[in-house]
Amino acid sequence: MSKNPSEADLLARMAWLYYKESMTQDEIAKRLNLSRSKVVRLLQKAKDEGIVHFHIISPLNNCLDIEQELKSVFKLQDAMVVPVGQHEKIRETLGKAAAQYLERRLKSGHLFAVGWGRTVYEVARFIRSNNIKNLKIVTLNGGLTTSFYLNPYDVGAKLSSLFKGECYYIHAPAIATSEELCRSFRSDLTVKQALQMAKLANYSLVGIGEMSAQTTLISTGYISLADVGILHRKGAVGNIVGQFFDIEGNIADCDLHKRIVAFPIEELRKMKNVIGVAGGKDKTEAILGALHGKFIKVLITDEETATSIINLEKNRIIKKRRSRTLE
Repeated sequence: MSKNPSEADLLARMAWLYYKESMTQDEIAKRLNLSRSKVVRLLQKAKDEGIVHFHIISPLNNCLDIEQELKSVFKLQDAMVVPVGQHEKIRETLGKAAAQYLERRLKSGHLFAVGWGRTVYEVARFIRSNNIKNLKIVTLNGGLTTSFYLNPYDVGAKLSSLFKGECYYIHAPAIATSEELCRSFRSDLTVKQALQMAKLANYSLVGIGEMSAQTTLISTGYISLADVGILHRKGAVGNIVGQFFDIEGNIADCDLHKRIVAFPIEELRKMKNVIGVAGGKDKTEAILGALHGKFIKVLITDEETATSIINLEKNRIIKKRRSRTLE
């Protein structure tokens, strides 16, 4: 607080005129016979000395704090946390949030890489063009044999139509029936071109799947329960673009990966602006593994899940410290 009573009074009077009476800095300068530069400096001093306090009343208050904690703990480029809604609406809420996030960043002529999944589909459903044109789309997965909302081909087509741009597909199944066939698909010129293009994406959007019957590869029947059992024994907790990893972010060492036709998730670590969108407490471990693996630079999730991720990480750190102490 200013030691000069007259200056303290001036700071309070100036803050009142500016914040309560909505007077401009020029109007305050004229009224108090001060230069505009001095008004600017003293208004800042009023904030610095605690004369002015801001209280933002909003359901987002807690979410904004959590966003900052996520960015700090996991060294994220950005984070977006949305208030918790009913469980069945989480994907829709996250889809809208991610759509708004992208609308503020995508520009005409950008290259946009997209993965697959229910939440990614919701983003494609809610995003608006905002006069963005000639947005090039490239898919990160091979396709599914049936046409429905999980199919990256359908998501790519929807986005390219909206933004009046071209879509570059990985013309191959999401998972080949054999390693030999997978190698053949990967050596195809159009597939190689799509995979190379994806590395240059201005923004990329991926879903994060958990190890449950609801995850895309399992729900579509592309991997068997036997595969799931093997992945569990390998410690897998989640997947991005069909590739599995453990809670430490290590990519699972499994034969299944030798048959998957998709953008390699280890390459995501080298890319800029990779946005992961996922929510629901059942995805806590999967998202934490993705964060540890540095597969994403931006996380968009819901408040409850974000809190669970942070708490799980704190508990893991405590356990590791105790373990080292006992050694």
